[in-house]
Amino acid sequence: MFFRRRDTLLWLVSALLAGAGFWWAGHRQQRPAAPGVTQISWFVLITPLRDLYERQVTAFERAHPEIKVNIFWVPGSEYNTKLKILAATGELPDLFFSGDVWLSYLLPFSRDLTPLVARDAAEFGLDDFYPEIRRAMQLDGKYYILPEYMNLSLLYYNRRMFREAQLAEPTAAWTWDDLVRSGKALTHGPREGRPGVWGCSRVEGWWGEWFTYVRQAGGKMFSADGRRCLLDSPEAIAGLGFYLEKATKHRISAPAGFEPVNGFVNQRVAMIVGGHVSYWLNYNQVPALEWDVQLLPRGPVTRKGGEIAIAGYSISRASAHPEEAWTLVKFLTRPEAIADVVARGNLSVRRSVGEAAMQAKGPRPNPHHLEAAYAQFEFGEPIPHHANYIEIVSQIVQPEIDRMVLGESTPEEAARRATAGVNAFMTTFATAAP
Repeated sequence: MFFRRRDTLLWLVSALLAGAGFWWAGHRQQRPAAPGVTQISWFVLITPLRDLYERQVTAFERAHPEIKVNIFWVPGSEYNTKLKILAATGELPDLFFSGDVWLSYLLPFSRDLTPLVARDAAEFGLDDFYPEIRRAMQLDGKYYILPEYMNLSLLYYNRRMFREAQLAEPTAAWTWDDLVRSGKALTHGPREGRPGVWGCSRVEGWWGEWFTYVRQAGGKMFSADGRRCLLDSPEAIAGLGFYLEKATKHRISAPAGFEPVNGFVNQRVAMIVGGHVSYWLNYNQVPALEWDVQLLPRGPVTRKGGEIAIAGYSISRASAHPEEAWTLVKFLTRPEAIADVVARGNLSVRRSVGEAAMQAKGPRPNPHHLEAAYAQFEFGEPIPHHANYIEIVSQIVQPEIDRMVLGESTPEEAARRATAGVNAFMTTFATAAP
C-alpha cells in the first residue's frame, strides 16, 4: 500500500510538472520574435488592475520597440504553486510579482537587484520612495523588489455611527483603552429596523490583527537570529489576550465564528483594526458608507506593530534578459505609473505621488484623513523576514490561535503550544532567518 501511494504521488507530481511545462511552453511560443527584438516574459496576478497593466505594456513597447513583453495571467490562488513548478522545471519567467511578505519565500528565485539599483538610482528616483518602503524593498541590505503598491494597517471607522452615538471621532492620540471605550458605546442590538452593530471587527484565521497586538504589547515572533520563537513571552501573551478579550470580556467584537460577512461595508461593524488599502475603491462604491482612517491606537508599550507591506516586481535569477526586464520594472514603477495605481484607491510608495495626492485641490474621496494614513508609515513594521514564516504561522501558530478564539485554550496555553511547535519545527529543519 505504501508503494502504491508513493507511486501515485510521484505520478501526480510528474503530471503537475509536465502540465505546467506544457502550459508555459505553449504560452512562450505565442509571439515569434522579430529580428533584433528581445522577448521577455512577465508572470502577473489577475487583479482589477489588468486593464492598467495592458495599457502600460502597450506604452512600454511603443517607447522600447526593441523589447516585446509577453504577459501571462495567473489566478492568485495558483500563483505561488505555478511559480515554484516553473522553477523546478527551469522555466522561470523573466519578471514576476513579488512582495516583502513573500520575499524570503521566493528568495531562491529572485535576482539581487542591488547593482542595478545602485547604477540607476538617480534615473528612477530611489530617494523618491519613502524610507519605510526602501527598507521593505531590501533583505540583508540587498534590493530584491521594486514596489508598485502597498498595504498598511490602519484604524478604519464609520463616521455616521460615531456621529449618531455622539462620540468624538478617533484621534492620533488613541490607545487600546479608547478603542474599547468607543467600541462599547457603538455596540448595540437591532434598532429602528437596522441590524445590530459590533463596535469593532475581529479578523479571525489570519495573523493581520492579533500579531499587531502582540507587537504593540512589546512581544516578538522570533529571536533576533530567527532560531527561536518568542510567542510565549509575557508581552506576546498580553497581546493575544487583548485580541481574545475584545469579544469575551469587552464584548466589542463578535464571538468566534459570528463576525458579520463584509461587516464594515454592510455597516454591521463600526471599526476595523488593520484592514486593506486595496479595499478603498470598494468602500467608495457604497454611497451610504461614510468612512475614514486614523493611526492605529497605541498599545501598552508602543504604537508600532501594524503591518506595512509592499508588492511589486522581482527579476528571476534565471532570466536570460535581466537588463530588458529591469527596463520594464523601472517603467512600471515610474511616478506616472504609481499615480495611476494610487488613483484606483491606494497609498503611494513614492513621496512625490503621495504629497501630490495630499495637496490635490477640490473634493477628496474617502478617506478624508489621508495625512493620517501616510503618518502611519512611521509606525508600520514588516512581517519577520524568515524563510519559513508563511508555513510557520499558517500551519503551526494560527491553528493554536484559532483554538484560543474558540475557547479551547487560554492565551497562555495557545502561546506555549505555538512556541513549542515552532521551535520543534526549526530544530528539525535547522532553519533561521536568512
